[in-house]
Amino acid sequence: MEEIVQRIGAFALAGLASGFSSGLFGIGGGIVRIPIFVYLLPLFGVPSPVLMHVAVGTSMALVLPSALASTRKQVAFGNLDLAFFRTWALGIFVGVLIGTAVVPFASTEILQAIFAAFMMTVGAYEGFFKDRVVIAKAAPRGGVKLAVAAAIGWLAAMTGTGGGTMTGPVLQAFSVRLQSAIAIASATGLVTGTVAPIGAIISGWHVRDLPAYSLGYVDLAIFIAMMPTILIAAPIGVRAGHSLSEMWLRRVYTVLLFVIAADLVRKLVS
Repeated sequence: MEEIVQRIGAFALAGLASGFSSGLFGIGGGIVRIPIFVYLLPLFGVPSPVLMHVAVGTSMALVLPSALASTRKQVAFGNLDLAFFRTWALGIFVGVLIGTAVVPFASTEILQAIFAAFMMTVGAYEGFFKDRVVIAKAAPRGGVKLAVAAAIGWLAAMTGTGGGTMTGPVLQAFSVRLQSAIAIASATGLVTGTVAPIGAIISGWHVRDLPAYSLGYVDLAIFIAMMPTILIAAPIGVRAGHSLSEMWLRRVYTVLLFVIAADLVRKLVS
C-alpha cells in the first residue's frame, strides 16, 4: 500500500510538471511525459525490458482527455475542417495501427533511441527552422495526404506522443493556415489517443513484470494520478506563457529538448 501511495504522489507531481510545461511551451504533453516516465518508472521497480513500452502506452492513454477538450474548443471556434480531417484521420489510424503492432517487438533501447532522435528533430525545427520550411503551396491531397498522415501516426505510436507536435508544423509547411493546422493537430489526438492505448493494452496483456494496476502496457495508477493534475496545471502554464517573450520561450524549449535528448542518449550508451 505504501508503494502505491508513493507512486501516485510522485506521478501526481509529475502531472503538474507535464501539464505546466505543455501549457507554457504550447506543446503536446507526450514529449514532456516520456522523459519523466523514463526517469521515474525505474525508481518504482519497472524493469528495463518493458520500461519504454509502459511509458509509451501510458502516455498515449493520457492523450485522449486533453485532445477531447482542445478539439471541442476548436470545433466551437469553427477552426476544424471536417472534410479534410476525415481522410487525414484515416491515414493517422493506419499509421497508429502499424506503430502499435511494431512497438511490442522493439526493445526499450530502440524505442528510447527513436524518441531521442525525435526530440532532437523537434528541437532543431523549433530552434532553427520554424516558419521557414515550405513543402508545398497547397494542402496535401490524395495519396500524399494519406502517406503523410500515416507516417505521423506511426511515429506518434512509436514515441508515445499524440501526433499534434508533428501535425501542426507539417500542415503549416503545406501552407495550411495556422488556425486550421492547430485544430487538426488537436483532433489528431482523438485518433492516436484511442487506437494506441487499446493496442498497448492488447499487446501487453500477457506480459510479465508489469507494474501493479496495469492493463497491458497502460499503468492505470499513473493515469489516475496524472490526469487531474495535468488538466489543472496546463491552463496555468498557458497563462504564464502569455506573460513571457515568445523568443525566450522558444530558446528555452529548444535547449531543454536537446539537453534531455542528450541525456537519454547518454543513458543508452552507458
